[in-house]
Amino acid sequence: MRRPTAKPTARPTGKPESKVRAGSIITAVSFLAVIFGFAVAGAISPDRERSEMENRPLMQIPEFSLKSLKDGKFTSDIETYMSDQVFLKDQLVTLKTAADRLLMKTYQNGVYFGSDGYYLQDYQENRALVEKNISCINDFADSVSGKADISFLLVPNAVSVLSDKLPAVTQTDDQLDTSKFIKESLSDSITLCCPFEELKNAAEKETQVFYRTDHHWTSEGAQIGFESLMTSMGESVPEYSFQTEKLSDFYGTLYSKAPDASAKADEIHLYSDPENSVTVNYVSCGGDHDTPPAEWKKPDGAYVGDSLFARDPKTQKDKYAVFLGGNFSLIEIETQGESDENVLIIKDSYANAAMPYFCRKYKHISMIDLRYYHMEELSVSEYVSQNDIDRVIFLYDIDFVNSDNNFVWLD
Repeated sequence: MRRPTAKPTARPTGKPESKVRAGSIITAVSFLAVIFGFAVAGAISPDRERSEMENRPLMQIPEFSLKSLKDGKFTSDIETYMSDQVFLKDQLVTLKTAADRLLMKTYQNGVYFGSDGYYLQDYQENRALVEKNISCINDFADSVSGKADISFLLVPNAVSVLSDKLPAVTQTDDQLDTSKFIKESLSDSITLCCPFEELKNAAEKETQVFYRTDHHWTSEGAQIGFESLMTSMGESVPEYSFQTEKLSDFYGTLYSKAPDASAKADEIHLYSDPENSVTVNYVSCGGDHDTPPAEWKKPDGAYVGDSLFARDPKTQKDKYAVFLGGNFSLIEIETQGESDENVLIIKDSYANAAMPYFCRKYKHISMIDLRYYHMEELSVSEYVSQNDIDRVIFLYDIDFVNSDNNFVWLD
């Protein structure tokens, strides 16, 4: 019997083992060199105090103590410090965004990449927090009942008004459901205005009512909101005679979350009325919050401005801070407006862009920001009583009511 002939062993057709091993070594060495290089560069480069991209102060190296180590604060602070001080962090985030866009991703870091260059902030409703915040507002309304009329300008965000610019697939909640719940929950003593239709109609007529790269409304959007509020309150809309200044190259908060080299810059429009002089008194800044613009500091240490627009932010990345110089605990404004009423605006940063219109309407305006109005000499209701406030206006965007925990300071 013939035995079967053994087939010759097949010779490997791939790369020689020595070349494969050399390639792996080169890859590993290159990877370690990059990691080591970034670590060394981060160690020898000076710590940054502030990130212009993120518009916030950065964590500095924390001070060690046994107590902070024991309660976990030191390790938490070290983790934040290392994250904040990563070498070339802003450039790396920009590079990641570019890679995501090349891969056709439509969402990053809470931001949807919409059509026409719009960044749209994701919205996920927190019904329990909304209910809690509206309850605080209703309790406040009860405490000032009979002393002041109360209105609420509730501003929908771009993710709602410009929903047609969202990508085809999203998981964002509907802000109209939130506004409906707020309307049903709000005290009957409060006049509610939610200018969704007005903003949407203006956008459809090609008025830019929200910035492309920022979460705020534009000056034009703020005008639409103000006029809608006046109509809902049964008040006349004042006549305007504005001069316009334009600030270019504005990249806002949403761009900072997902910076993209191809993003189109926004333009900020500043409307000032040369016939309406204003005096802005920064009564309280609010704890460790930013100080008002240095240009308005007086010899006695007080800050009193003669404009609604600060000079320094015009040349900085966060150009939206040009409106009043930012957000502060308590500001009091005197104008030559039409109405002699004393008005208190309880607000978020959306109110800042609307102030040229309010100042044309009212002569005496106070602004309280509950994020910073903590442990003040007067509670908000006491402030209403002692300053003979005739009208209280809440001015908030929906996402703020859905996410902020400071409405408890109304008490």
